[in-house]
Amino acid sequence: MMAQAVPTRTSTRQRGQSLVEFAISSLVLILLLMGLLDLSRAFYYSVNIQGAAREGARHGAWFDTASRANKYLDDDDVMLAIKQAMAGAGFDGVNLPLPTQVKSASCLSPTDGNGFNNKPYPSAAVPGTTNRVNVYVCYTYPGGAMQTGTMPTPPTDASWRLGDINVAIVMNFALITPFIQNMFGNGIPLAYNEHFTIQGQP
Repeated sequence: MMAQAVPTRTSTRQRGQSLVEFAISSLVLILLLMGLLDLSRAFYYSVNIQGAAREGARHGAWFDTASRANKYLDDDDVMLAIKQAMAGAGFDGVNLPLPTQVKSASCLSPTDGNGFNNKPYPSAAVPGTTNRVNVYVCYTYPGGAMQTGTMPTPPTDASWRLGDINVAIVMNFALITPFIQNMFGNGIPLAYNEHFTIQGQP
């Protein structure tokens, strides 16, 4: 009959050391996993708001040849296209709040003073609550003569032909992992804007 091996003090010490090393390395791996989770979520929502801004601007710029007018160049129609584009990502009023248009007499002013209403946008443009989305629509008359931040009704003719519609979407993205929240706060701003030339026939 063979004698059983008696654990030595050295083997017990090695097992204890391996356990400590595993605990330390697993902590680092968990932190990396949490960061990757938030980063992938931020990328997902960033792609979604890009697509929604593009869809809203494209929809508003479309020209109806039958009526010879830009039938969808108004706030309600642009917002409808944006809401439909973002519904697939959960912004349906049930899982996440619906996007909200911020209406004002003038366009959203960027912080670097550029005249095309592009990023970067001021912190006041970002919603105060996480997972909220603000939408800013800027209509520029042909030749850049006039800009307005709201258009209640669509034009009845092609007078806006070759003008510009710029849809800017700003989201307060909610971080969900505590470690990342400690570094960046509860939310980080995501923003995207899209310009389209308003179509029409002379």
